[in-house]
Amino acid sequence: MANPGPSTTVTIHPSNLATNQAIRLLAVATGVNVNATGDQAVLPIINSSNYSVSNVVFTNASVSLSSAAAGLFTAPSAGGTGVVANAALSALTGATVVSQRTVASTATQTSQNLYLNVGTAQGATATMDVYVYGYDFSTYS
Repeated sequence: MANPGPSTTVTIHPSNLATNQAIRLLAVATGVNVNATGDQAVLPIINSSNYSVSNVVFTNASVSLSSAAAGLFTAPSAGGTGVVANAALSALTGATVVSQRTVASTATQTSQNLYLNVGTAQGATATMDVYVYGYDFSTYS
């Protein structure tokens, strides 16, 4: 029998985290103003030309966001694909609360920016952080 090559070791998690097989951070924005309507943050996609968003996390609210509502989109002014629909942020009651948002579209995207659009302002000074995670399919584009 021919030598099949060097031996390999199989671990509990054998996938290489540098491949599209792992969920990774795609975009982030910190200190996003949620007291004004419209596009409040542009989130540049980190090193990917083709991706699918799997998780969007809002956290680190500066105050309880009892009035604000926001969504995440692939084009300015809540245009393009709605990755996260405009919805109330009332679950964000303080800096230690993490709110994983419902992803409305997991379709493959190529837009190099995502836009956080505030549909309803908080009514007082307020900020939060946004983290976008997903699969990077750039290798296969």
